[in-house]
Amino acid sequence: MSTTEMIMLGAVVVLILGLLMIAVARSAERRRRRRHETAYVKPSSAVVGVPAPAPDSVPPVVGVPAATRDRALELIGQGRVIQAIKEVRMDTGLGLKEAKDFVDALKDGRVPPRPVIGAATLSDRVREFKANADVESAIALVRAETGMSRGEAERFVAALE
Repeated sequence: MSTTEMIMLGAVVVLILGLLMIAVARSAERRRRRRHETAYVKPSSAVVGVPAPAPDSVPPVVGVPAATRDRALELIGQGRVIQAIKEVRMDTGLGLKEAKDFVDALKDGRVPPRPVIGAATLSDRVREFKANADVESAIALVRAETGMSRGEAERFVAALE
């Protein structure tokens, strides 16, 4: 094999490796964007008893299951913030930054605890919203307390009489 052929072969190998690296980087970027797009739900003023976040604050993550939020609060109370971030990531699929922002918001009190209104169950409170023709608040309440998707929460609200 001549020197020219070896140089040409080397150039082809470098070109193929470069294209492969570009494809991998694009794939990783798409996954990162997809995860980021589903991490936050735009805060809504329809959530009863929850003031709209201040402009400089991180919006609370809606869709984190109540059990995960409770476990994260427990770990924060024990001073195990990193473990809380890890568990939020495992349970929700959030990225590192989003999970850290959520845990920091929990720690700072920017994510409200699950509301407890008397001894009323979630179903009773949802029925009360429905009786007042406020279905959006009922859906927001179900999502905030259970971590259900919007479609699941709508079906839950619709199933209650």
